Amino acid sequence: MKHVRYSKILASIGSLYLTTCLPTSAFAQDAADQADDGEQRESIVVTGTPIRDSLLASTEAQRRADNVVNIIASDTIGRFPDATAAGALARLPGVGVQRDQGQERYIQIRGAPTRWTQVSLDGINVLGAEDRIFRFDSVPSVQIGRLELNKTLLPSMPAEALAGRVDIKAYSPIDNPGFHFSGDFGKGFVDLGQGPVNNYSARGSWANDTLAISAAYSKFNFEQQTDNSEPRFDDVGITQLRITKYIITRQTESYSGRLQWEPTPGLRFTGTYLDTKFNDFEERNQFRFQYNRAFSGTRNFETANLVGVPMDSTFEDGVFENGVKLALLNATYEGNGWNVSADVAYTRTNFDGDIPLVTYNTSTALNAPTLANAERFPSVQLVVNAKPGGIPFSTLYDTVLSGATLARGAQQDAIDQRQFTRQQAAESSYLLGTKSWTGKVAVDRQWDSMGAEATLSFGFQFDDRKQSNTVFNQILADGVTTGTLTINTAATALGVPWTPFDFITREAWDTDFPFGYNVNYMDNPGLRKQFDAVQAAARAANAVGTGNYAVIAPDPKLFNTVAERVISGYVMNKWKWDAHTVLLGARIENTKIASTGTSTVTIPAVGSAPAQLVLTPLAFQDEFTNIFPSLHYTFDATETVKLRAAFITGHARPSLEDMRATVSINDTSGTITGGNPFAIPEKAYGVDLSAEWYFAPAAILSASFYHREVSDVLFDSTSLVTDGRFDTGGTSREGYTYSSIVNGQDGHLSGVEFVYNHAWTFLPSPLDGFGVTGSLALNWGSFKTPDGSKVNFPGTSKSIISASAFYEKYGFSGRITYQTRSPWLDEVFPSGSAANSNLYWARSTRIDASARYEINKIFSVYVDVNNLTDERGVRYQGVPDRPYEVEGFGRRFLFGVRANF
Repeated sequence: MKHVRYSKILASIGSLYLTTCLPTSAFAQDAADQADDGEQRESIVVTGTPIRDSLLASTEAQRRADNVVNIIASDTIGRFPDATAAGALARLPGVGVQRDQGQERYIQIRGAPTRWTQVSLDGINVLGAEDRIFRFDSVPSVQIGRLELNKTLLPSMPAEALAGRVDIKAYSPIDNPGFHFSGDFGKGFVDLGQGPVNNYSARGSWANDTLAISAAYSKFNFEQQTDNSEPRFDDVGITQLRITKYIITRQTESYSGRLQWEPTPGLRFTGTYLDTKFNDFEERNQFRFQYNRAFSGTRNFETANLVGVPMDSTFEDGVFENGVKLALLNATYEGNGWNVSADVAYTRTNFDGDIPLVTYNTSTALNAPTLANAERFPSVQLVVNAKPGGIPFSTLYDTVLSGATLARGAQQDAIDQRQFTRQQAAESSYLLGTKSWTGKVAVDRQWDSMGAEATLSFGFQFDDRKQSNTVFNQILADGVTTGTLTINTAATALGVPWTPFDFITREAWDTDFPFGYNVNYMDNPGLRKQFDAVQAAARAANAVGTGNYAVIAPDPKLFNTVAERVISGYVMNKWKWDAHTVLLGARIENTKIASTGTSTVTIPAVGSAPAQLVLTPLAFQDEFTNIFPSLHYTFDATETVKLRAAFITGHARPSLEDMRATVSINDTSGTITGGNPFAIPEKAYGVDLSAEWYFAPAAILSASFYHREVSDVLFDSTSLVTDGRFDTGGTSREGYTYSSIVNGQDGHLSGVEFVYNHAWTFLPSPLDGFGVTGSLALNWGSFKTPDGSKVNFPGTSKSIISASAFYEKYGFSGRITYQTRSPWLDEVFPSGSAANSNLYWARSTRIDASARYEINKIFSVYVDVNNLTDERGVRYQGVPDRPYEVEGFGRRFLFGVRANF
């Protein structure tokens, strides 16, 4: 556990600034001498107006596009507080950002579910290992040359994106002749917990007329503490409260290389390798109060006065990893009216978690205490604060025996972390990986048709993907049956040390939450080391037959694989007259799914015979073909006004995890849970209309409308089995309840977007350095669940506002960014569940600031501040005054220096 003080960080920042500035005067003098000698220098990549230059490049690219697209040029990504692609995408119109403990991670385009967004790297689709969902925080900015968000898909693009397709284009060295280098060195801190922030990146390239090479490396990490308050409610009032202190180190690290060869003009070969990963090293300190199981007292939505409240606690020292590896070979030819491109790519993604947990509790942790043991637990006087973002405030007391009953005793100023009599293991680890091969050929041919300049395009693509999923559990010596390990009991029997209270430190939590009491940090790495030693001894005993301990191991009941093969082709033609452009075409995709897994059947105990587990291999296959037509029309009303209309179709396949052939059957309870290999893609068609006014350089004023009709909406559901597909061993399971993802009924999603971007160069100096970018998106829509009720699509905010004001002049470039989105549905709870209320994220508002000053033509210094207003993340259940989760994570500051030459 590391706690870095402001003085040390600021001292390093000061030395960083001095080491940058002191040598630069000498360098400037050397440069002047060279200039006097008549030596010619390379052109400098850095300009004094990177925001304005980026706006100009992205606006012109958007203007030339055949479809509705938003673009961010490299200057914007590489020079401002976007450590990853997620932060950059947040500034685009209609893009809602979903954060995890304050860091941008997923995006929702136009209010659509996250799974409706597809991602490609240099045109190669990358399948997110986590439910097809790509984590944008795993791609650092140094690897990005340009981001393109295609909101309407062309037939040349895979149709598996209902909301949009994000294409991340890498830096091209052959387009930048000569030698180029850019480097970044930054230090900073997070104010909650005073953890350090480090940012290092470098990219070098060299190119002549025929050969080019580039390499890049980046590493961005920060230590952050996160406070969590998670109350729960029933019809009477508050039922429990979990408070958690997370100490996390988040790290994004990437390597890349690119080799390009152009033996003759028009013929180019490119080889690209990218390895990028995101690691989340997490320490968890969590305590839970079970108010509804107190010995006595009252509780409601305002206060609680309780005697003998059972508690437990959970501790973790784990790591989450998400990574992408891409190897790509590309060949392009351009000449004699032909454009031909061919790609072969191999992609690997992983989404892994190493998450062993140690739970401290008592034998009555889940039951109301009795006179015999309630003195072990605290009594609580509670102010519930059942309001938006409310955090319960507690006063703790001893619980004492008063005559024949229990009562409140002396007040406590801290949780008694030694009250627990036993420690048990829990496990949430997993290994989820995908491997993909992609081959594709695209051909464009210029020709004359119907009196217009025309381009005929056609192509072919082959994708072969496979996912494997390993889930860890606590497995007994037979290698199949799950169990529970009581660590203190096992350690005594095995003769190995187990001293759980020795890892309680004397340092109190650094928290901004008003809990009403103190809690001390746990030495999680020390606890994990001793826990691993107990696990090792238990495995050894199982191996020699002297024990039957539940140890952490892969669970064979839950292993599964899913393979997906997609063969696709397309043809389209573009006609361009003076002011009119029409693009018409279609894409056909044939998809084959094969899933393997295991059916786990629990045979109930009969007489003296114990219950048994029977594992039966499962295998499913499915194949389907779809055709996706589209029509795009553009009218240049004037030289600066462009009108667009489009009719598009597409689909979104279920995640490979959802299609797993793994089910667990419990004949005692009559329940079945698992994947659904028979789930089919969601399908949609719709229209887009837009008007764009490019009224000045680096400026646009636009309005657009979209509408999508969606069928077969995917939905988590519980239903009755009405056929014999789960029958085995002569046992009929018709009438069992089956919980899985299913295709629901139809839905629709619509919205409007307004955009205004403008560098105010029309103002007199020095005011001509100002500029603004802004967008407003309004979304509405719903779908029908299997029971016929209407709900919003998860992720749909009714409004998304993004705005920034910038100033660039005299070598200074600064920007303040504001983003806010209205509440959105997070999870749907079906009627009759324990919660029986949907979960929502409350309105999220974020203000970031950045500034940069160019010391000379090579060096610049910068400062980035994220979450300037110390915004918290809030989820609520049903209504805003029922908070479900409140998380605080502080502000993040980064100071650094960049070099470009």
